[in-house]
Amino acid sequence: MDVIVKGRRSIDFKDKSYLQGQTIRDMPEKEALRLIGKGHVEPAAGDDGVIAETEPPEKMTVPELKDLLDKLEVEYASDAKKAELLELVKKHTGEPPAE
Repeated sequence: MDVIVKGRRSIDFKDKSYLQGQTIRDMPEKEALRLIGKGHVEPAAGDDGVIAETEPPEKMTVPELKDLLDKLEVEYASDAKKAELLELVKKHTGEPPAE
């Protein structure tokens, strides 16, 4: 998935740093979705990726949250409540731990 850096911080991908406005090509979908969820990148125009725009998770409906979690390959209970789904989204779209 092609994405454009929109935050003021740089994004490191494949041993290269990308600055605001630069396009990162062929980012794995799961990583792109995580960064889109954090607001660091947005899908590139014309990209046929799975998400054209995303709302903040708090404004998403339960089906939208479940769809996002499915795309992130995160398991959840079929009867999970919105608060539980939000917690999972936040957990799986958060910053990776420092190495």
